[in-house]
Amino acid sequence: LSADSASLKNKKLGIIGLGNVGNALIKNLERTGYTVTSILDINKETYSEFEDRAFSTPDNPKSLAEEVDIVFTGLPMPHHVKAVFEGETGLLEGLSEGKIWIDHSTTDYEQTEEMSVLVEERGGRMLEAPVTGGLEALKKGQMTVFVAGDEGVAAEVRPMMDDIYSNVIYTGRMGTALVPKVLSNMLTCVHNLAMGEAFMVAKKAGVDMRTMFDCIRASAGNSFVFETGGPMLMQGTYDPSFTIALQCKDNRLGYQMATKHKVPIEVLGHAMQAYNKAMYKYGDEAPCYIAPKMLEEACHTDLRCEEFKDWEYSIQNVDGSSVIRHHGIDIKRTDRKELSDFEV
Repeated sequence: LSADSASLKNKKLGIIGLGNVGNALIKNLERTGYTVTSILDINKETYSEFEDRAFSTPDNPKSLAEEVDIVFTGLPMPHHVKAVFEGETGLLEGLSEGKIWIDHSTTDYEQTEEMSVLVEERGGRMLEAPVTGGLEALKKGQMTVFVAGDEGVAAEVRPMMDDIYSNVIYTGRMGTALVPKVLSNMLTCVHNLAMGEAFMVAKKAGVDMRTMFDCIRASAGNSFVFETGGPMLMQGTYDPSFTIALQCKDNRLGYQMATKHKVPIEVLGHAMQAYNKAMYKYGDEAPCYIAPKMLEEACHTDLRCEEFKDWEYSIQNVDGSSVIRHHGIDIKRTDRKELSDFEV
């Protein structure tokens, strides 16, 4: 245990937003020995899972910030972050000298830049830290986190971030972490749409779905989305852990970035419109990988595969890459000796 890690474990931590990110964050912090003392969410029913803890549940963000040393937020939309931040009882009012705010929300990076200036004027410090990798990985502490802001502050909390995430990447000044996070999410849309088309062509051509999965994951066409979204497509779950409304929000943020910097995004833009169409058709709460269902309906053919009904995944960080490990399906495992043969 390093001195820095020990010091961080003595600090009081507060969590605002107990959705998927906030809920998993509390458990990962506690699992690794950190001290969560205060929680806050507009939906008080989210507190029920933590009734056995002696958590403080202050009335507003200002009060929570006053109680703790480090505040984490994990909120759905930019306007939610803004609502928590502003006002007489807002987060900003409680971020006094020395306090740190770590924002895990995927939000508007220009809004984040503006907020960080106001935080610094009060003597507080801020980091943006969007996470990526999927809910199941988040629950297990296997996510990647991008961190931006003052390098000294990032270094100060780095031992904690290393403990609760599998891969921590410092991206630079405030605003630079949200750019790759948003663009990564946009890329998943391109992969998902193309994957659905590839599976449909294969099925119409008489190729077994499990065989198609094994062939692509062993070839140049493979991707993180193929290895996770593919099984979810074959289950018919389409990743219910993340809504299509949140995905479309990220697409809009990416479009705004591209517009600001005058970059034409023909492929990403097409994916954005396809996802909008799916959201309008299936509703805001539909799962984020549901867009290929439109193709299934148009072709009157589903892409289910019984072999994936019990499938789950975990993530292993290998040389900085997120490698998917599959569970609940019959699969050949690479043993440690085989892996070592590739080491230089």
